[in-house]
Amino acid sequence: MALTEAVKEAIWLRELLEQLGVELNTMAVNCDNQGAIHLSRSHVFHERTKHINVRYHFIREVLEAKTVKVLKVGTEHNTADALTKVVPGLKLQHCLELLNVGVEKYKA
Repeated sequence: MALTEAVKEAIWLRELLEQLGVELNTMAVNCDNQGAIHLSRSHVFHERTKHINVRYHFIREVLEAKTVKVLKVGTEHNTADALTKVVPGLKLQHCLELLNVGVEKYKA
């Protein structure tokens, strides 16, 4: 799951910053997949989730320790949409604005 990889990266960055003397509280990881968020918080084993590898379940321990918190990011605030799917022009422009990326308009 991509959420697990993002959490592992956040933990690595946290440890790096702590070695540099920067103390952090709980780090936030944004996720747009409601199912992944639910699985990360749920301790219930379901028939439908038995295919998920054990290595992905460590995220539950990380959340309980409050090292990282997972936040739901809605479509209207998801800047990754511009890079992961085809989006209409207005949505692309909105994503670029959220990223503080200026776009010059060229005339042909």
